Amino acid sequence: MIRPTSSTRPQGPARLRAIRAAAVVLIFGAAPALSDPAADYAAHCADCHGAERLGAIGPALIPETLGRMRGPDLAAVIAQGRAATQMPGFGDTLDGDGIAALAAWLGEPLDQIPPWGEAEIAASLQTNPDHVAADAPQWEADPMNITLVVETGDHHVSVLDGDSFAVLDRFPTPFAVHGGPKFSPDGRFVFIMSRDGWVQKYDIWSLQEVGRIRAISP
Repeated sequence: MIRPTSSTRPQGPARLRAIRAAAVVLIFGAAPALSDPAADYAAHCADCHGAERLGAIGPALIPETLGRMRGPDLAAVIAQGRAATQMPGFGDTLDGDGIAALAAWLGEPLDQIPPWGEAEIAASLQTNPDHVAADAPQWEADPMNITLVVETGDHHVSVLDGDSFAVLDRFPTPFAVHGGPKFSPDGRFVFIMSRDGWVQKYDIWSLQEVGRIRAISP
């Protein structure tokens, strides 16, 4: 066995600090790792909410949009998820301190809002690969008497037969719908706008989303 020489063994105050540090580890265990909300966001949030927090299939996570969030506070949503949405909970992945740190970090404004011009708008286009344009309405209701119910609590729209109020379809919308849905002149399509800049196109005849595009940055 190689024994440390006097030149390699800590001396004086340094040796005392080393002994104290070793004692703390033995008594209390290793110090917990500090939370890194930016790394946690990149690992768990960026795929849905965008690398720059400006939204993707999920809403933008910046103060301007979070201030309009209804229901549980942000830390509770991170821990438990949101019912009837694609937002999962991370209570089994992040500890309480990590969740609190991430919620606080998301509440901080961005250092810089990236430019949003024609190129960025075009790149944001998302089309539904499953959409099939029908030749006629795929239901028996009066096509000029369709009622849409905007469900702001969980970001969905229900499509109703305006005579019987039977639900023909229910589909997810972008976060925080702004204003009422707008119909095309023939009543076939409806356009839904959100507060964070998305415009969604829905085909009432086929009861399918056509796609969505982000017209403005949050």
